[in-house]
Amino acid sequence: MALLHVIKYGHPTLRMVAAPYEREEVEEEFINDMLETMYTEDGVGLAAPQVNVSKRLIVCSDRENEYVIFNPKIIATSENTQSDMEGCLSLPGLHANVGRYDKVIVVGKDAEWRDIEVKASGLMAVVFQHEIDHLNGTLYIDRADLATLAWTDAAVVDPALREQPTTIEMVQQIYRQKYHPNSHALVFEKNFT
Repeated sequence: MALLHVIKYGHPTLRMVAAPYEREEVEEEFINDMLETMYTEDGVGLAAPQVNVSKRLIVCSDRENEYVIFNPKIIATSENTQSDMEGCLSLPGLHANVGRYDKVIVVGKDAEWRDIEVKASGLMAVVFQHEIDHLNGTLYIDRADLATLAWTDAAVVDPALREQPTTIEMVQQIYRQKYHPNSHALVFEKNFT
């Protein structure tokens, strides 16, 4: 197994709509690498676009269950929503308040390419929505109350800014300097066309 590089906000792959997987493309080694990367990064979910593979695959774990889902779709949601702080491995050092459905039903294919249906609530419902958003080029900041966007990690910015509100423009400036200093082909905004 190998650790995969998690790409950061501004990388164009994060804003692409991922292509569906075909059965013959499934590689056990890649699945294991994604799971190892998720756990090593202390994540609860990871989508293939976050490791620069624009394909429809997510992995998630609630510590009791591990999910590997190809071509996942949310087929049902609750009427109730919840709102809580959310972060992302591709947006390190940040969090913001995001409204999500309380419960979801997700379908897709598992690692053996069998049909799978998962009924999730609470944190796992949020994780599934967050990871499936990645497959559609959507980041949590696109759904967040940006008035709540704040730094959480002193390693990313000046320690004096920790837990201080910030703006998308400031995030873009800092990420450009820290993660993409030599890149001119950054894509921070989602192309909604």
